[in-house]
Amino acid sequence: MELQEKYKVRYKGRKGRKRLQEIEGQIEQMHRETGGVYDEYEEMQRLESLLPDPEVRLYFLKYVRDLDAMWHGTLTYGFLRLCGKWVRQKQIGELNQPEIDAMLESLLPSKEWKLLTEGPQSEPPAQQTDKK
Repeated sequence: MELQEKYKVRYKGRKGRKRLQEIEGQIEQMHRETGGVYDEYEEMQRLESLLPDPEVRLYFLKYVRDLDAMWHGTLTYGFLRLCGKWVRQKQIGELNQPEIDAMLESLLPSKEWKLLTEGPQSEPPAQQTDKK
């Protein structure tokens, strides 16, 4: 995907190009981790077209990868369709991180949203009782 002019400025120079290369590598890794299954779907293509900023695209794809790990397949595809519907209803032309968070929070069950944002909570250690 060709970078828009406003993002080309951010990745100008040697350090900028290196950062962009790292982000693109991570994006490719996200696609590989989901098996590239969602790449061909119209909903995913539409969502990615609304993510011209590579950092925001990576941010969104991390959520998709994590959801796919929790749900596997059909539920993830259905969720992507809901995301597409949400974007159409809000008439959004470009997604940014706060909009992605608002979209995910409004569409996901609270348990999954909490898992994605906070990570799995470890269980408190069991109380050991010494019986003698």
